Amino acid sequence: MAGALPKVDDQLLLDMHVHVGPEYLQRRYTAQALMDEGRREGFGAVMKNHFQPTTGWVSQALRPDDQVKFAGAIVLNAAVGGVDDNAIRSAMSGWKRDVHAPDPEHGGAVVWMPTLSSEAHLNLYGRREMPELWGVKGKYSRFVPIGCGFRLDENDEKVMAAVERMLKALAENDLVLATGHLNAVETVALIRRAHAAGIRRILMTHPLFQATNQEVDVLARMWREYGAYSELAFVNIAMDHLTYEQYVQVTEAVGPEGVVLTTDLGQAMNMKVSDGWREYMAELEKRGVKEDDITRMSVLNPHRILYGAELAAKAS
Repeated sequence: MAGALPKVDDQLLLDMHVHVGPEYLQRRYTAQALMDEGRREGFGAVMKNHFQPTTGWVSQALRPDDQVKFAGAIVLNAAVGGVDDNAIRSAMSGWKRDVHAPDPEHGGAVVWMPTLSSEAHLNLYGRREMPELWGVKGKYSRFVPIGCGFRLDENDEKVMAAVERMLKALAENDLVLATGHLNAVETVALIRRAHAAGIRRILMTHPLFQATNQEVDVLARMWREYGAYSELAFVNIAMDHLTYEQYVQVTEAVGPEGVVLTTDLGQAMNMKVSDGWREYMAELEKRGVKEDDITRMSVLNPHRILYGAELAAKAS
């Protein structure tokens, strides 16, 4: 797989998790710069920002001749009002190529649950939203007291009412739900509720990461019972001390049909997305992951979760 990135017919690699700026964190890319690299190298991307929706940036930079797919997103952190339907309305407002159009696009975007604002994340990083290691000045990383981050507490009627409003808005707009930095118990509860709400596009955000910390057998069960995909992100190996052997274990337990490979790159100090993909795939192949399975997890599965039934035949 050295050199060209994988594709299936006219579907090219789609990275479901790439960070873009501007934001408090130092970033390698703007939306436009990432799209330029993706067009040149043959990959698409879902663009993530911890502080604001990216839908407007992406929609206004799309071109009619794009061969790769680019998508916007929102993360339901405190900066956008947290978990409720209002943030989704904000994201959808910018999800239109034609500013004269009365309606936004339907589908093709991602909603992440809280990352920096979740209790699990804050507990991991000493109650600071962002460690300076990530490329942020300390004065911009807010200290959040214990109990003031987001918890998916099923005994809290106010919290759960907001979660249900969010899930309803997500389902109505046919968006992808990504579980963010919720802890293992919260993630399972969210997936169960999302599935009950009719949501079938669910991606468990880097579930082996220290804040999320999910057991492999639970990942297999979430795929088997709810169709929730497991994300395996390259950057967690590069920055968070996870191993390729752990990723191979997840792929074997869940099956490649239930796994999505991403880079989670975009940090100013890390490599380009295209270089990350080449290293990632080469290392997986060294450990016995088949080329066809890598293609499924990086091309077919991302297109299927983001764009749905029209590609189901290709991925089956």
